[in-house]
Amino acid sequence: MTARRGYGDETWRLAREGDAAALRKAADLLLTDSDDLNYDGHRARAFALALDGDADEALGQLNEGWTDEWPFPSAYATDVARIRFLAGHYDKALDALLVATRGAERVDTSVAELATECVRREPALAGRAFRIALSGGTAWQRVENAGAVLRARF
Repeated sequence: MTARRGYGDETWRLAREGDAAALRKAADLLLTDSDDLNYDGHRARAFALALDGDADEALGQLNEGWTDEWPFPSAYATDVARIRFLAGHYDKALDALLVATRGAERVDTSVAELATECVRREPALAGRAFRIALSGGTAWQRVENAGAVLRARF
């Protein structure tokens, strides 16, 4: 596992647990540690801000870390969706997930999980999440993701 992937997964785990204090500490460490981890530090800080309900500031913070090299647009869109989700903006989270998945050859399982969590919190969004599940990935991923959204709805 690369450092970038490992830190990314850990900051998202802390965000899902609602640990804004740990995210702020991680951000401080990552931003002083290395230029290679700049995005990860801004990402951690953005997740903490989103947990505090400040989605606009969180998105600005995330944007500060984005470079031409990293992250790829689909990964950035997924992080935008995560910020929207953490702030309770489930419809806007799905909008960002559509950008992350549309036409992708493969879709990361965390993207489908996030769409499913949006539906669990706001069942009326199931139709939009279903369309997202079918918008990208292998044929098998599309079937699995659509099934997960349906199970979350019912």
